[in-house]
Amino acid sequence: MTEIVVEVGPTTVRGPNQAEPEMVSAAVDGIDDELILIDDRVEPATEVWRRIMQDVVGGSVETVVVVCPTWWPSSRVERVCGAAETVANDVVVLRRAELLSDPQMSFVELAPEFVVVSSRGVIVDVVRRDDTDALLARIPTSAVVDVPEGVEGTRPLIKLLRANGIDVTIADRGWVGRSVEAIRSPEDAGDRKTRPSAMRSGRATATLAGTLLSAAVMCGGLVARQHVPAAAAEPPMTLLVEGRVGVMVPAQWVVQRITSGPGSARVQVVSPNDATVALHITQSTLAPQQAHEQVADSLRDALAQEPDGVFVDFNPSDRRVDRAVVTYREVRRDHEIAWFVLIDRSLRIAIGCQGAPGHEEALHQICDRALGSAHAVF
Repeated sequence: MTEIVVEVGPTTVRGPNQAEPEMVSAAVDGIDDELILIDDRVEPATEVWRRIMQDVVGGSVETVVVVCPTWWPSSRVERVCGAAETVANDVVVLRRAELLSDPQMSFVELAPEFVVVSSRGVIVDVVRRDDTDALLARIPTSAVVDVPEGVEGTRPLIKLLRANGIDVTIADRGWVGRSVEAIRSPEDAGDRKTRPSAMRSGRATATLAGTLLSAAVMCGGLVARQHVPAAAAEPPMTLLVEGRVGVMVPAQWVVQRITSGPGSARVQVVSPNDATVALHITQSTLAPQQAHEQVADSLRDALAQEPDGVFVDFNPSDRRVDRAVVTYREVRRDHEIAWFVLIDRSLRIAIGCQGAPGHEEALHQICDRALGSAHAVF
């Protein structure tokens, strides 16, 4: 059986052959878009990704194993799988953290603006690259550090980890290849048959070799799903990526898109036990060079147009989990929402923590995790 491994993301595509670098760069940058600009030509994203997959695979094969960043949303994985299905009868999807078989080690994935820390194939935290204290606090005595091609500033971080007594193994291309081979070995074949199907399209079946899924499409909405050890000391969380924002949210809560009715379009993450308990996530692109003070002023002006008593306790220069935020409360008949608005790169992100009046503190830990992890994904 012919089987090819193709690594996709976060900045490039790697396989047995090479695709045109400019096309790969444009495709990765525009992976969330329907159209991609290449050499002054606008082309459908699906066609661009098909050409890339055909180039890197080098022809038709029986199986393509696609290795993607753990934190990529399912929409990106589906796009890559759709391209892989044009050259293979079977497509197998592995998130990078699933390649680590040692449960005692952490898996650390480096992205341009943040670091994703996983344990036992499960995302446990998303940390800003400059928050070294938080990063060191989330990694035990040993870690496999994923150093993707094209991501800068990796050597200083590896040096920092080693200087603090952490045993570091580098996840280079050789490590990835050996790990995939171990997972796909014949003695593992029986176990693979029991693993859930993630996507089906055309003549191929894409199988997620594990239980990690950032946001799996379900009937009528999204469910953030992730296997979490029963002994977890805090609420199990998973990374939800929506549009340009990534946020850690409770793994067992239901994720819904709200695009109509009062308020901004948003993602709503609702507790399965109490519909009044929820997280709200909104995002908007900022004008160039727009500063925190300007965001605060525009929010103040917008809230001033609303009925009295609905939006209260406005603070333009607050801090939460060591991040500069604009804060205010939204007061409704059966619930209140504590809003936290921050800037990351060119994105304005708002996290709303909703609870019944007088019981907002029950969300304190979940809200801090969401706010501390919120980041622009590109």
